[in-house]
Amino acid sequence: METTLRTGKDVLNDSELYVTKIGGDNAGKIRENLATVQERQGKGKKQILAVSAIRSSSEEFTTHSHELGRDKDSDGELKEGFNTTSHLIAIAKCIQSGDTSTAHEILERIRSFLKHIVHAEVEADSELDDASATTTLDEVIDSMLGELSLQIDAAAGFGKLHELKKDWVIQTEGGYYSITGVGELIAQAICQQYFALRDVNSGGIEIDGITDELLGENPQEVVEDENRVSDAIASLRTSMRSQVNGLLADNDLIISGGYLPVIASQRGYSDKTGALLAQVAKDLGHRVAYLIEKEWPIMSDDPRKNERARVIQEMTFTLAMELFGNTHGADGGAIHPDALNMLAEDDIDTVVLNPKYELRDDNSTYIHHYKPEPNGIEIIASREVPLAIQVSSTKMFGKPGFVGAVGTWFAEKDISIDQISTSERTTSFTFNNGAFDEPTLREFETFLQETFGPDDELALGVLRNQSLIFCLGNNMAKTGPAAQATMAIHLAGADIRFMTQGLNEQVMTFMIDERHTAKVREKLHRLGIEMGDDEFEAHLRNMRQALAT
Repeated sequence: METTLRTGKDVLNDSELYVTKIGGDNAGKIRENLATVQERQGKGKKQILAVSAIRSSSEEFTTHSHELGRDKDSDGELKEGFNTTSHLIAIAKCIQSGDTSTAHEILERIRSFLKHIVHAEVEADSELDDASATTTLDEVIDSMLGELSLQIDAAAGFGKLHELKKDWVIQTEGGYYSITGVGELIAQAICQQYFALRDVNSGGIEIDGITDELLGENPQEVVEDENRVSDAIASLRTSMRSQVNGLLADNDLIISGGYLPVIASQRGYSDKTGALLAQVAKDLGHRVAYLIEKEWPIMSDDPRKNERARVIQEMTFTLAMELFGNTHGADGGAIHPDALNMLAEDDIDTVVLNPKYELRDDNSTYIHHYKPEPNGIEIIASREVPLAIQVSSTKMFGKPGFVGAVGTWFAEKDISIDQISTSERTTSFTFNNGAFDEPTLREFETFLQETFGPDDELALGVLRNQSLIFCLGNNMAKTGPAAQATMAIHLAGADIRFMTQGLNEQVMTFMIDERHTAKVREKLHRLGIEMGDDEFEAHLRNMRQALAT
């Protein structure tokens, strides 16, 4: 454990190699990414980029979208913009249903979107000849999408389509071809070609031949078996080590697509690709910093909604996992928690920052292993909860396997349990995904009666439009943070539907009606973060005195 205080700025100054995952809308901001690379090269830094598929959340690109490739938000509303990966998955599903005509139509939508993004970047770049550069980059896009077009027809003819969790793969006589991975591979190729046009050369990670070796004869069995997945990732790490070692000997910049086989079957795969490359670079003896580039570093609250939000300059990997977790955590969105765990395993210094701004001690977040002082609530976050259920029973609870059986039942319905709270007579569940309508509720009731009943007093209560409020910090075992949180919720006029605090003493969770979320967050930040322990204790003393009289 470190004892000397270091900041994100210190880490970047001390590191010789930066590994950066470029995702979201940033993957399409090629000029900005080039400028950042050049600025870091000027400081003598070697770099590895893991580039996600190009996408845009801008409404202007909604017209490029096909209805089968549009994403939905947590409320089921269609999102604006264009997501390349979602359209590639739509192509895979069309192949699965035998509709190759629509698959080709969606492919043309992808082509149109990518060229629109690339042409706009070229036109805004005064260092490039527009006509020549767009022709060169169009050839990259057309070549790779031409291969996808051939694979669509091959799959319809004699190929076999595998749905490997998040990865859709075509198997033909020529081997395996990932439809999902096309987005990352095109982004990698565009990035490398654009940089080369600006005289910034790079080495590229290659995956040709690796996929066949890792997936073997039965890819479904590989991705469904945790031990085989671990073995495959270990083999992948060895292969990447060899490539990275060779490329760094001749290049100070390596560009990889965010897709790697086997890893791509899991959620957050481009984050994990970046983390694996960071592990490999550290294996090779480099002083590595993993960079998470966001609009802001980690803040005490959403700065778009709270102008008093302050930068969290330092946090542990464990607290970061609670914040970024998208299953039971606060879904902070900076990096997938499994990737963060990979970085923690190898003790890789991780920094969250906005690369557009000059780095100072106070405008980045340094994530690393250390023993923090107890300091109460540091971060406020919230997440929508479309549905919560309370199961009340006099007979079911206490029976072995109740929670496990319920969890399995919902998993089979592809509905994820978010939070669980129990008492002597009731158990509450919240959910953050899945279609949960009235027939599903009745089916769940039947399952309970058949498995654990009969119970004439069984009751199911349903709450909709709720919100989970997260209070995150280090060593929150003392009573102060809980008092601050519950008082803030009271002052905001909200009722607490349920609350939990883990034994890790790093997160408290409260469920309230969604309409109170903004006010609760404002009061929580004021009492739990801005006020400080001394001022809050003074308020408590005044309350005690008032009660005594």
